[in-house]
Amino acid sequence: MLVALLALASYDLLVARPRLVQDLAGRSDLLALNLDADLNFADSNGATRKLDALRSSPEIARACLFTADKRLFAFFNRNATGSGCNWPRELERPGHRFDGNLLSMLTPVRFEREVVGFLAIDYELASTFARLRQYGLVLGVVFLTLFSGGILYAAGMRRLVTQPLLALSGVADQVTREQRYDLRSPVSGQDEVGRLASAFNAMLATVAARDAALRRSQALLNNIVEKSSAVIYVKDLDGRYLMVNHSFRMILPHGAPEPLGSTDETLFSADVAHKMRQSDRAVLASGRASSHEETAPAMAGGARTYISEKFPLIDEFGQIWALGGVSTDITDRKRGELELEELINVRTRQIADTNRELADSLGTLQRAQDELVRSEKLAALGSLVAGVAHELNTPIGNSLLAVSTLLDQSTTFAGMVESGVKRSELNAYIADVNNGSQIVLRNLHRAVDLVASFKQVAVDRATSQCREFQLDELVSEILLVLMPTFKKSGVRVSHDIAPGILMASYPGPFGQVLINLVNNGLIHAFEGQENGEISITAEAGRDTVAITVRDNGVGIAPENMGKIYDPFFTTKLGRGGSGLGLNIVYNIVYGVLGGRIDVKSALGEGTSFILTLPVRV
Repeated sequence: MLVALLALASYDLLVARPRLVQDLAGRSDLLALNLDADLNFADSNGATRKLDALRSSPEIARACLFTADKRLFAFFNRNATGSGCNWPRELERPGHRFDGNLLSMLTPVRFEREVVGFLAIDYELASTFARLRQYGLVLGVVFLTLFSGGILYAAGMRRLVTQPLLALSGVADQVTREQRYDLRSPVSGQDEVGRLASAFNAMLATVAARDAALRRSQALLNNIVEKSSAVIYVKDLDGRYLMVNHSFRMILPHGAPEPLGSTDETLFSADVAHKMRQSDRAVLASGRASSHEETAPAMAGGARTYISEKFPLIDEFGQIWALGGVSTDITDRKRGELELEELINVRTRQIADTNRELADSLGTLQRAQDELVRSEKLAALGSLVAGVAHELNTPIGNSLLAVSTLLDQSTTFAGMVESGVKRSELNAYIADVNNGSQIVLRNLHRAVDLVASFKQVAVDRATSQCREFQLDELVSEILLVLMPTFKKSGVRVSHDIAPGILMASYPGPFGQVLINLVNNGLIHAFEGQENGEISITAEAGRDTVAITVRDNGVGIAPENMGKIYDPFFTTKLGRGGSGLGLNIVYNIVYGVLGGRIDVKSALGEGTSFILTLPVRV
């Protein structure tokens, strides 16, 4: 407010005067236009009347009209009886002048562009100065009011702002000097200063927590560094040690100086120090970590070998400021490696000798296994041939008996023909011949089927060629060949395979697998049981067919489940089992047939072998 009033007073002084001069000049020019004719016709009374018209302007104190030769022609004087008009020597030419409380202005009077006289007007400035005095009074009152309000405001601000800020500043100064982050600033209220103090206290709490975490981290790092068996150190760019741990001090020679601030040249021999410094420079030059072996003397004497990891330390500006290193003593490990290498060489030679012996033994076992497999196949073939021969003997014997009976009846009938044959005897002979022929035909057909099945099975097992076949027909042929074997055992073997499952595979190896599985069931599944049953089923998928050979026998013991496919493993050694049947099955299924075999068994509930074979190999 004080500045505004000062500006207003200054405006009145600086701007009002020019405006006053401009206003007075305008009125003088207008009056001069009315006085030119009076001067020209020397009518002083008319000029006096016109000048008396200025009485309505209280600020105009005097007006004097002079002729061109500076003689008084007419005048107006508000406060004096005389004219009081003298030629204003201060205004030798038209213009204005301020003289104390008076503004004087001289204006030329022209008639048709010729100066015929001069008009001098004195303007009093008393009202302007009175207004300035009023401004001064107002300024004084405003100043006193502002000063009093400022004192009261300062007192209030000191209590509300300054004192809390000084308290906050004192706590901040104490925290800075003593590093005590547990101090807190008093909170005087919920205003801006109070919120500032609360924020400062929250900041102190955060800093205290981070300082505690930093101290714990520093203590943990110091413990790790000091308790580590590895040699840990930090060097500056000039090679002076900035930090070393206890393990580093233990490798220093006797009488070595304090390592902090020292260099390798003052702690170790010249040769060792030179190699260390070279590796340091290489790491600093590359800016990357490096690992290499170093040799340094030990306090107990003798050189020790270390694997040293050296790495540059980089500040927040990305500049390398120091070199860190971690060296691990590998002397004992290298000694152990040499001993281990020698031991490995000895063991390698021993293993090579053992491998040669094992290779010879393996060759012998392989030959023995091949002989056993060949014997197993020959034994199976012999059993198959014997069974087929026995099966063929029945229809051939029946056919022979029927033919011999027919021959006897034909001889008898020939004798009867010579003596005369009755119709009844002829009919009986014809019926016997028909019945005998039917018997011979049925038995010969059965023999032909047996021979055809045996021939197909024998061809498939001999050639192992891939061909298309109907699964149900192939299984029927194989079971027909096996019929003599399981008929003698009392076990019923059957299959329930739907027609139409066409496979393109190897029927010979598949038949070998099926024969071995059935024989395995006949030998192992029904010991001490009667009325055994083996069933063969199949379920066709999109690209595979699952064939299940299931028996209702005694099952497989859990401890033997993982060994049933091992060669020469059998629970019937010397009693009909060779231990190669399921091994052959496993090799054929995963080899030639390109499928897989699974087994499910429970004691007393029987065993199921599931063959999953591709429809087309």
